[in-house]
Amino acid sequence: MSGNNIVADTSLLVNFFNGLDIARKVMRGQQIWISCITEIELLSYSGLTDQEERIIKSFIGECNLIDLHEGVRKLAIDYRKEQGLKVPDAIIAATSAYLDFPLVTMDGDFDKVESLEALILQI
Repeated sequence: MSGNNIVADTSLLVNFFNGLDIARKVMRGQQIWISCITEIELLSYSGLTDQEERIIKSFIGECNLIDLHEGVRKLAIDYRKEQGLKVPDAIIAATSAYLDFPLVTMDGDFDKVESLEALILQI
């Protein structure tokens, strides 16, 4: 993957911030898009230090952040009803589908969404 648009989910970004090489490699040279849910999940961790929060906020500022507009909401409802995804995962999957960009994740739960283009990385 080089020079492409990708939607990065929370699991990928947590591993990226933890220095996991495969997460760093797959993101290199990519235009990163994230759901507002991913932003919330990353910044709401109670154990974040002030420095970690600044790093995450700076990173998010360089990404394309997608809010919950009508198109994403409709798709998320469908994913929740049809695939049984948890609400945050349904919103992240819907963001990827709405943008028509692949989802890059380390969460195998997205594997059950057949209509979703997802790259599921394993450690």
